[in-house]
Amino acid sequence: MVFLFDGEHLVDATPDGRRFLAGGPKGLTDWQRFCALIVPRFPGFPERMERLPKDGSALLTEAGGEAQLTATWLDGVIRLTLQMPRFDEDAGLTDAQSLAALTAELATLRDVVEAMPTPAWQQDDKGGVAWANSAYLDIVRSRHDAGQIVWPLPVLFSQPKGEPGSPHRQVIDAGSGSGTGTGRDRWFDCVAVEAHGASLHFALPADATVRAETALRNFVQTLTKTFAELPIGLAVFNRRRELVLFNPAMSELFNLEPEFLTGRPTLLNVLDRLRETRMMPEPKNYRSWREQILRLERDASDGVYSDTWTLPGGQVYRVTGRPHPDGAVAFLFEDISTEMSMTRRFRGEIETGQAVIDSLPEAIVVFSSAGVLTLSNSAYAELWGEDPRLVMGTTDIAGATAKWQAQCLLTQSEAAADLSHRIRQREAWSCELIRRDGRRLDCFLKPVAGGCMMVEFRDATQADAAGAHPVPRASTG
Repeated sequence: MVFLFDGEHLVDATPDGRRFLAGGPKGLTDWQRFCALIVPRFPGFPERMERLPKDGSALLTEAGGEAQLTATWLDGVIRLTLQMPRFDEDAGLTDAQSLAALTAELATLRDVVEAMPTPAWQQDDKGGVAWANSAYLDIVRSRHDAGQIVWPLPVLFSQPKGEPGSPHRQVIDAGSGSGTGTGRDRWFDCVAVEAHGASLHFALPADATVRAETALRNFVQTLTKTFAELPIGLAVFNRRRELVLFNPAMSELFNLEPEFLTGRPTLLNVLDRLRETRMMPEPKNYRSWREQILRLERDASDGVYSDTWTLPGGQVYRVTGRPHPDGAVAFLFEDISTEMSMTRRFRGEIETGQAVIDSLPEAIVVFSSAGVLTLSNSAYAELWGEDPRLVMGTTDIAGATAKWQAQCLLTQSEAAADLSHRIRQREAWSCELIRRDGRRLDCFLKPVAGGCMMVEFRDATQADAAGAHPVPRASTG
């Protein structure tokens, strides 16, 4: 095979030479394609070609083969003669069929390598790129102008470190497509393998993996900052019940050393430490302690654990257990000591207020702005025969006034009906009711705070007796 090159351009070649050159990488100049085919077989070819104008001619022998390459300098034109052992078709039909099969297999392998979307290349013993596929050449073209591409090709990826075959992640400037070499960074997982004394390299695209890892890292950092500012203690245990995540509030609430928490203690170790430091309810005995631990772990895994811990020091913690993926569980510890203190204080104030109104001789009932009975005293319950615990929040104005009408004389029905209207209108008003047992009641309506209405019943019969006034007999209607 004979080739004539004038610089990068192929001036002429024999038919076999043109077929040989057509097997080179696409997208390169004629000289670059020839170098891509020759350099792996004749390692010293680039250096000899640089000295060819001075030497005039050169003879190279194939490394590990019988092929020979002769180069001659003809006043600026390079004449190359490639002599390869010719196959003798007369040797037999079987050999001819074998050659055809090998040729077809070689064509298939070339198509596969050229169609690979991932860069692949071969490096010589000096670390230079002796062969590369189209994906590798595309990156080279995006970083360099076409006229600046020389052979051997520039090394885009550093030599992977570690065990052979293990991936090594690298980032390179993939170029902007204009040959300027200033574009976006691309990530690759590079793998190097040894095959028949050659160093083969593959670069698997890892941009999607890097983006996902970056997004996950940013998300974890955001969660970490959020958890760090939470006043609620957070502790996550994996499926082996080892502490894998906690926030600073966990250490502050229970006075646990960060060194202890970062040592990945088990759930039982953590609870043992809380028990020793009296930072959890004191169990009656060890058996009840084990039962409590088993219930805590079981209910947390089912997502139903919720308890209130009253500590010996007076603090009150709300503890909630929730299941996490892959068998993990998370516990939330919230300090509700202030909330519980306020609740107890409010409950005490309510009980005191109820005791005060229960001590009054007048029957008192209060309706909310929505017309619902929200408060009454024992005198009211005794007068009208209603248990405050049963009617509170369930009886409205209509139900209460109907109860009053049923126990008053028929002649008082109009007054009772008018009383219902006055309560709804939130008007201050007073009237007299006469019960069927003959007792006369003075009724007073008073608006109070929050849109509520208070109704007060006074026994006018006892008042008249105390003032020595005759008590009129109640009409039987």
